[in-house]
This record gives sequence, structure tokens and C-alpha cells, in this order.
Amino acid sequence: MARHGENIRKRKDGRWEARFICGYRENGKAKYKYIYKKTYAEAKEAKNQMISQKILFGTEAAKRAQTDITFDVLITEWLSIIQKDVKESTYSRYTAIIDKHIKPSLGNVRLSDMRSEDIDHFTQEKLNYGNLKKPGGLSAKTVTSFLSIIRLVLNYGTERGYCCPNPIVIRNPRQTLPQIQILTWEEQQKLELILLAEKNTVSLGIMISLYLGLRIGEVCALRWEDMDMENALLYVQRSIQRIPDASFTPDAKEIKSKTKIIIDSPKTNSSSRKIPIPSFMCPIFDRYKADKTCYVLTGALTFLEPRGYYRKYKKVMEKCGLGHFNYHALRHTFATRCVENDFDIKSLSEILGHANVSTTLQRYVHPSETLKRQHMDKLSAIAVCGQNSGHSK
Repeated sequence: MARHGENIRKRKDGRWEARFICGYRENGKAKYKYIYKKTYAEAKEAKNQMISQKILFGTEAAKRAQTDITFDVLITEWLSIIQKDVKESTYSRYTAIIDKHIKPSLGNVRLSDMRSEDIDHFTQEKLNYGNLKKPGGLSAKTVTSFLSIIRLVLNYGTERGYCCPNPIVIRNPRQTLPQIQILTWEEQQKLELILLAEKNTVSLGIMISLYLGLRIGEVCALRWEDMDMENALLYVQRSIQRIPDASFTPDAKEIKSKTKIIIDSPKTNSSSRKIPIPSFMCPIFDRYKADKTCYVLTGALTFLEPRGYYRKYKKVMEKCGLGHFNYHALRHTFATRCVENDFDIKSLSEILGHANVSTTLQRYVHPSETLKRQHMDKLSAIAVCGQNSGHSK
């Protein structure tokens, strides 16, 4: 495991590797030297000795060249360094954001000249005109994710001795909470009647999200081997995603698509989880059960990708007159029903696969108006006027 900020990590062969900047190329890009020792302490001591001998800094010409490097150079180097440490889907998302948004706007800015005003201008540009598919801007949440990448890159540059701007202020735009989609009790019952009548695995997948809170990628990746029916447990161990294909080029005849499907571990470490299966769901699972290596949505060895499954989901919802609900509304509805039925938040957070309960509270807990009314009416038990009016319980 790497020691954060020290560039010292333990290799698979058991040795400790220490890395440090030993100079700069003429374009200002850092050159690194590596030291290998049997222990962390030895690697750290050897690294410090090399730095104390002034090997860390190169020639004056190289140092002067460093002040001329652009943000493009730094962000490209950062991408190459993190590639081995992040999930393929994360790296693909970073690359797409950097190539489509950050580099075109900030790539040519010299690192030593970058100011807070440049970041502010970038933020406003994306909020007003950043949508690449249609006229208009991007949401504050999307732009904030761009700014998070810029912070990571600047922190990386500072750690490695580049002439990063200091101080620089990166201000996140104010976010407004999006309108959350939740099915009412009546809408949920209407949907369930259709699902039970359909009697197919597409309907089964919708039921899984509605009553176990799985994301669409997790449902698509679910196999029957992930079901422990004897103990009524469902294990979420993988997710299917479609991501940009880094190997795609317009003139590549053998690669026909700009995207590709990957099957990977779930969104975060906490997303790998086991969920108790409600007793009423067990007979439904038994009705569709196939060989353990088969995917739940297909009953075969082939999977159904999220984009294709979403189209099938929308047809079901349109049949119910609920076509305006996106798939994530099922997960929001599940969380809301759990709160309405007095789930403790810690249990709900683990079932949803959140790292902490604050995420659950902020994003997924949306009490209905009926539940709010019930809670408010409980005040009559302590109010004198409530007791006198005969409404206290």
C-alpha cells in the first residue's frame, strides 16, 4: 500500500519502492528516480538522502522550463499515474471529462500563470454553455465533478514540486437539490399488479430494484449464484456498465463502437454487500430460478446490458401509465418505503450500499406527505390544546 504523499509503496515482490523527482525535461515534465529497499524505513531513508544531496532538482534550465509547462502537460501526467490505481470505469470517466471539457478550456494555460479567476471563468462557461449535445449549460453537480478533478491534478502537481499556483481558490457552484422521483403507494401497487401478471424476468428485475434497492447495473450483472435461497440472502458482487472505449479511433476498421461493456465490482467498496431477501420475494425467485451460472434477467449465460434493459423497463412503465419515471426512481421508492416502515437508517444505509448514513439521509430518504402528517399529529400527545381537543392518543 502506498504511503499517501510520500510516493513510497510496497511492491508485489515484497520490496518497498520510493519515487522522487530527480530533474525536469526541457518541456518542464518531471523525471523520476526509483529506489528499492527491503523495508519502508530503508526506502524512506534512502529517498531522503538522495534529496538532501540536491539530486531532487535538476539544472537551472530545466527549472526554468518547468515554469513554462501548461496545465495540459500536468493533467496528462496525472492521468498516466492514476490509471493503475482506479477502476477502468473511473479512468474512462476522467478521460472523457478532461478531453471534452477541461483541456479545451484550461489546457493551454501555463501552470505558473493559472489563477483563481481562470477557474471561475471555466465554472461559469460550463454552467452557461457547457452542454455539448444541445444549447445551454451543465448542472452545478456536473460542473462540481469537473472542479474535483482539477483539484486532484493541482494537488498532484504540488506534491511533485511543479510550479502550481498557490494559493488558488476553487469555488463550487451552488447546487439545488434535484426533483426526486418516488412512486406513491397507489402507483407502486399498480406497477406490481402489472409485474405479477407479466411473469417474465424483466418484471423480476424491476421487483428486485423495487424491494431490494439494487441499481440498474447491479441488476443486469446479477447471477443466480448470487442468490442464497436457503438463507434468503442476495449478494451484490458486480455491476455492468457501458463506458467509452479508449481504443476507438474513427479510422479503426476493426473497432465499430465508441463504447464497450465492462463487468466490474460495484460502484464502491461498500456497494459490495449482502441483502436479506424479504420472505414474500422467495416464491417469486423460485418461479424463475435457473442454473447458478446464468444471469437473472436472461436465464442464460448471456447478459442484458443496462441500456437494453432500460428500454424494456420503459415499455413496462408506459403500460402502467408511469412512463415518466426513470429507473433510479425504484431505488428512491424502496428507500422511502423503508423509512415509512420504521427502518433504522444504519441498516438501510448498508442495504443500499452507502459508505455512511449521511449519503442515505441526504439522497434517498424522502418521507411522504402522509408520513410527515402522522409525525406532526403526534405532537398532540404533548400539547395541552391537543389533549383538551380529544386528538391525543
